[in-house]
Amino acid sequence: MAYWGSLRGVLDPIPIRSFNGLYKPDDPGFNLDDSLMTELTNFCPDAFPALTTKPGYTVAGSAVGPVLGMGAWKEKELHVVFADGTWRRLNNDGTWTTLASGLSTSAEWSFCNFQGNLGGINLIGSNGVDTIKRYDGSTVQDLANAPAASNYIEQHDNRVYCASGNIIKYSALRKADDWATVNDAGEIVVESPDGELVTAVRAGPKHLIVFKPNSMYDLLGTGPRDYTLVPIAADIGAVNNDCTVNIGGLVYFLHTTGLYTYASARPNKDFCKPVMPYIRRINLAVLDKCALGTDGLNLFASLPLDTATTPNILLQYNLERGTWYAWGDYTAVDFQSLPGKLYVGGADGAVRLVGGTTNAGAAITSTLITKPFTAGSMARKQQWFKLWLVASVPSGSSVSVYLSGQESGEDWELAKTITAEADLQFKMILVPTGQIKNVNAVRIKLVCTGPVTIHEITRQLREMPMR
Repeated sequence: MAYWGSLRGVLDPIPIRSFNGLYKPDDPGFNLDDSLMTELTNFCPDAFPALTTKPGYTVAGSAVGPVLGMGAWKEKELHVVFADGTWRRLNNDGTWTTLASGLSTSAEWSFCNFQGNLGGINLIGSNGVDTIKRYDGSTVQDLANAPAASNYIEQHDNRVYCASGNIIKYSALRKADDWATVNDAGEIVVESPDGELVTAVRAGPKHLIVFKPNSMYDLLGTGPRDYTLVPIAADIGAVNNDCTVNIGGLVYFLHTTGLYTYASARPNKDFCKPVMPYIRRINLAVLDKCALGTDGLNLFASLPLDTATTPNILLQYNLERGTWYAWGDYTAVDFQSLPGKLYVGGADGAVRLVGGTTNAGAAITSTLITKPFTAGSMARKQQWFKLWLVASVPSGSSVSVYLSGQESGEDWELAKTITAEADLQFKMILVPTGQIKNVNAVRIKLVCTGPVTIHEITRQLREMPMR
């Protein structure tokens, strides 16, 4: 009796069950770990180690005009300044209440909360053009005696700080409306050899950090009797005030050479290596449109790439996992978190509340591209025997699988599409691989419409003889 012999070179199945986000390589990515994707748009780690579609959004209120600044009063009220010159509060019913008008239609705002001698927590805002304002829970009014033409408002150690040119100004202790008392209020000139002006002021752990475009400084001490200005770096700084954020005592900031973290030693940018190709593509002509934000669990970086004049990519860095993801569908120029909520202010005039399974009713399209998979040697040809996914696909969602026999480029062939007519949980999806023969590299591309979770991608291949 004759028996079929086994085919030589057929390897055991190779599964991917832990997805570690995005790594944008400078080359095709041959040497990346299988768990890293070279393209990953509109996925997130909410089902880690699986990949799942990012949350959607709803539009808060009606679109008014480009957002110039966002703040929160007592972590319970969202306040937004729009390019129509209005300061508005978002009401519980989703409508806007205008609290001030006639403001600058182009200057960008910063905010902080402070009580001191104001009789209660006030939301203080500045833009470097209009008189510094404060909101006391009912009305917006001028902050009495505030320094003119000052911006980047911040509170730290019972004082209010702001910047004007290359000067840091500080209020008297616990007196937001006293900027003149000798030996209590005052100002500090921040000189640098290049003559650059201050671009950001951010409270850090036990010190105030002052940024210029290409230098940064620690302001140590609690008042004029013990203030010391200490240089941190003379080659890196922050591109703007919106590109600095304090998350749990660690300050993140964006410079043209990368995203950095800073606590007390030399700022470090190792964590941003997976997304450096994006950072190198920032349109340097519109650095003022870049922005960082956080919901407490993730760092978000909104960037205008190439020739874009408004942000066209939103990078997500998960603080717990140390993994990166890219989101589309936003033109984010500002962020504001409230307990359990993240609001994103857009250059298109809309304020979006992150959450839900659709983008304001529209299905979310998410895309994944793997590294080029090779045999044991990149020089060895391969034939793919089997390919399957394990995915959860709710009713109405779909997954399309494309394959390419090239290490880069756009020569994709559609291999399989599945559209769920009923909810599919941990469904095995077999993918035809007949077109993958005698090639050195294979890439997989998934295009998902609607919420989808990818639990596993497994391939089985045959290595062809070396010739």
